[in-house]
Amino acid sequence: MMKTAKELVDQINAAKLKTPHGVSDEIDMDGVKELETIDLDSHRWYNMGTVVFSVGDEFFGVHGPVELKSESMGFSDIEYTCEAFEMEQIRSVTYKQKGT
Repeated sequence: MMKTAKELVDQINAAKLKTPHGVSDEIDMDGVKELETIDLDSHRWYNMGTVVFSVGDEFFGVHGPVELKSESMGFSDIEYTCEAFEMEQIRSVTYKQKGT
């Protein structure tokens, strides 16, 4: 049976991960799809962001360091524990010029 977003969020938070990219190494992610990375925030040695996932028709995010800028660093060097949380999808409207 597929897990709910809440069950996954609880498991991810309990795992105390160092990067959102490590989720599938620690948690069974069957039926979960990675959608995109949002809210990028640049720091001197790394970038933080929220990786958005979907499971069924539910969504959850994992916030933490998503990119290192130094080859000599590992995610554990940042000393940040990822935070997972449930999310909702917000549809937005955009416009373009007719005929293009």
